[in-house]
Parts: sequence; C-alpha cells; structure tokens
Amino acid sequence: MLRLLASLYFFVFFSIIAINQSSEYIWKNWGNQAPSELGYAKQVAVNLRDVLNTVGIDNYPEKNNLNIIHINDVAWFPEQRAALNNDDVVISFDSNDNYQFFMLLNDKSTIVKLGPFAPKPNSILTKYTFKLVSFSILALLLILWLRPLWRDLEQLKIVTEQLATGKLDIETKPSRFSAISTLTQHIQRLALQTASLMQNQKQLVNAVSHELRTPLARLKFALAMLAPKDPQQVQAMNQDVVEMELLIDEMLSYARLEFSEREMTRKEVNFSELVQAQIAKTNTSSNKQISHHLEPNVFVDGNDHYLARVIQNLLQNAEKYGEQQIMIELKKDNNDKIILIVSDDGPGIPEEKRDCVFSPFTRLDSSRSKETGGFGLGLAIVTKILGWHNGKCWITDSHIKGASFHVSLPISERLKLN
Repeated sequence: MLRLLASLYFFVFFSIIAINQSSEYIWKNWGNQAPSELGYAKQVAVNLRDVLNTVGIDNYPEKNNLNIIHINDVAWFPEQRAALNNDDVVISFDSNDNYQFFMLLNDKSTIVKLGPFAPKPNSILTKYTFKLVSFSILALLLILWLRPLWRDLEQLKIVTEQLATGKLDIETKPSRFSAISTLTQHIQRLALQTASLMQNQKQLVNAVSHELRTPLARLKFALAMLAPKDPQQVQAMNQDVVEMELLIDEMLSYARLEFSEREMTRKEVNFSELVQAQIAKTNTSSNKQISHHLEPNVFVDGNDHYLARVIQNLLQNAEKYGEQQIMIELKKDNNDKIILIVSDDGPGIPEEKRDCVFSPFTRLDSSRSKETGGFGLGLAIVTKILGWHNGKCWITDSHIKGASFHVSLPISERLKLN
C-alpha cells in the first residue's frame, strides 16, 4: 500500500511540474500575444522618435498631441537613465498593466511620452482551451499510470469469480508495471493454493464415499452371518453400523454442497406449494399435531430442490425435538421478503446458544443429541443453502413454549415489479 501511494504521489507531482513548465513556455511563445504587441508598439515609437529628430519637434504637425517632459522631471532608475542615453525606448507599466513609452530626443533633455496604452485582451476561448488541453494531458497520463493497476484488479476479480463458482483451473496474467504487482502476485498465489485445497477436498470426498462404504458393507455382511450365534450383540453392532452409514451420508451431503452452487439452476418457485408438499410428506410419518397457515402463491427465485431441503430439515428438526405439536406459518412482509416460521413445543434453545446451532456438528445438550437422531449438520446445511439464495435464518422463542425458526428470502423479481 505504501508503494502504491508513493508511486501515485510522485507520478502526479512530476506530471504537474512537467505540464506547468510546458504550458508556461507554450503560452509565452504562442498563446500570449503581449510580447509581439509590445514589440510592434516599440517599433512605432522608435520611428516617431526618428521623425522628431529629423524635422525637429517644433516643426512636427501633431506637436500639440505629444506629451513632452524634461528628463529631470522624472525620477529614473539608473538602468532606465542609461537606456535613454543609449537611444533606447523605455517601457513602464502602471498598476492596471497599462504600458507607456519614454524616448529621449537628440538634445538629451527632451522626453516624449507615449501612452498609457491598455494591452490587447487575450481571448477567453483561447485561455480556457489551453487549460482544458493541459488538464486533458494530465488525465491521459493518469490513465496510462492506472492501466496496469486496472488490469491487475480485473485479474483479481476474475480469480475470485472463478473460485466462487468452483472453477479450479485458474489462469493469471499479472502486469509487471502495476504499483500493486507484488500484492497481486501474493493474492493470485493464495488463490491457486485455495483452488488446490478445494480440488483435494473434492478428491477426498469422492475417496471417502467409496473407501468407507466398502468395508461397512463387508461388516454388515459379516454381522448377518453372526446373527444366529449372539442376536443381541449383533443387533447392537448393526445399530452402530447404521449410525456410521448415516453419519457418512450426512458428511458427504454437506461436503458436496461446497461444489453444488455452480451447478445450481434457478427459476421462479412457488414457495407456498413447496412448503405444502413438505408438510404433507412429514404428516405421513409424524405422530405430532401439525398446523399451518400459508399465504398462497408466494414466489421466490431459486432452486426448488435445495429450497425443499431447507424446509425438510426445519420440519425434521421440529419433529425430533417437539413434544406434541408443530406450527408452520408463511407470509410476506413489507420489505419484499417472504417469512417462513417453523415452531415446536420442545425444550427450546437458550438465547446465548442460538448462533452455535448453525455450525456443523453442533449439539447443545442431552435433549438435542444423537439419541434423537441427527449429527448437527441439518441446520448448517440450511444456512449454506439460504446463503446461496440471499436469505437468512434465526431463532426466537416459540409461543408454544419451544423454539421458532424464522427463514427470510427475497420474493420473486417479477412480483417486485408488480
């Protein structure tokens, strides 16, 4: 960052100096016409002095229009006095930048004064055109300085977009002339390492899926062969094997979510029908009283498969920990959001632990442990899927003495326009 600021400071500093010096030279020689104007007027004064010396001042027809003074009537600077004695024309300026000429005739005592004359005003268009050109040159130089920086920032944008969408074949083309080239190289190296880690994770998930399932299948087969000898012991071992299979399935399901977003297709989804379908599915296997109030035809933009997984996980969570009843409510708020509320009458969740339950493998206490099913990944999956859909989930106390899970999602863009 220090290198970037120093580079920008010195570039602007020296560019302004160069442009100012060039502008002053060009204005003095081409833009400002005052020197040529004075030169022309001075030549006219010299010609008049020669005429007066030739014909005599008393014989000059326009004598009455001349301003004639004695040389001693003016307090001359030494250099001005010397210039007059050398037959030079002395030019002086007043406080309004008006100029006047003084000429000494051959008698060395008579001074003819011409003026004061107002200088010819410079064209306003020329003046501002000259300024515009100067600032345009400075802007062009800044663009040349910023171009490598802009290219590096575009490279970083492409790298981050590739990582976000799961593309691991990252190619980079850093610029050697950018002020942040070192930073860019570090970030790109980090991106390549991240891509490598993601690739290794993907390979690990695939390996676990195959390598763990194979010995578990052999173990289940061996337990089936041993069942007649010790049924109770074999049954307990079978339960442990089933639990390991469920844990592996949950872990693989959660791990695969890391690579699912780039493959996810989006469309307009009738969220009301999606919730109704999941409630019907839960009703077939639940012994609890499920009541609901759903606003009809609530649409969101997203993937119906993953949104259904969110609803399913929340209903399963309420089914596990609720005692007698589950309540579901779906409505729209005033901020172009839909709100889904799933409440149960279970033990509830302490306020200080509500953020923790969305972390993977989190189980709070004995009332919410593996004995009731699950491994602490259901709500973590909910959080990840909602993140893909610009949604969020939070927990409050339920009015039926348990926990209420609130889900917020943006409504469909089509409904916003209506």
